[in-house]
Amino acid sequence: MVRRRRPFRDLFGFGGFSDIFDEMDRMMEEFMESFRGLRPGELREGEPMVYGWSMEIGPDGIPRIQEFGNVRPTRGGFVEKGVREPFTSTMIDEENDVLRITAELPGVSKEDINLSATENSVTIEAKTKEGERKYYKVLTDLPEIDPDSAEAMYNNGVLEVTFKLKERPERRGKKIEVK
Repeated sequence: MVRRRRPFRDLFGFGGFSDIFDEMDRMMEEFMESFRGLRPGELREGEPMVYGWSMEIGPDGIPRIQEFGNVRPTRGGFVEKGVREPFTSTMIDEENDVLRITAELPGVSKEDINLSATENSVTIEAKTKEGERKYYKVLTDLPEIDPDSAEAMYNNGVLEVTFKLKERPERRGKKIEVK
C-alpha cells in the first residue's frame, strides 16, 4: 500500500490514531475496489446490500474495528452472504456492573430470535419463518458475565441484552526489582 501524506493528521497531531486511520483507509480502498469489478445484474434486485464497519475503544483501551453486513468484499467484487451479520455494540456499565449489548435486527419478530450465552461469549441468531431475513453473530472477547442473569428486550428492530458482570478479583501486580 502506498502511504499518502496526510497533512491534517500531522497538523493536528493524531499520534497513535494514525495507524487506525491507515487501517480505515485500507478498508475503504478495498471497499471501493470491489465496486469497480461489479457488473449490472450481479446483485439481487429489491434487496439492500449492506457492508460497513464500526470502531470503538474497548474497556482495555484498545480500539476494535468491527465489520458488519450481508455482503463481504473480495478482490472480484462483493459476494453476498446467506446470513447477515447484525451491527452490534457493547458497553460496560461499571456503575451497575452490567454488560449491555445492542444489536440491530430489522425485519424479524422477537419469536424469530435465538440467544445463547456462556461466561465469555454471546450468540445472536435470528431467522424469519419464510427465510427472508437471517442474522448470525457470535460475540467473543467479552468480560466474564453471568449467563443466568440475562435480560433481553426487542423493540423496533433493536435487541437489547444485559448481563451482570462476574466479580473480578482485584489484580495486584508483583513488584519487580529494577537493577
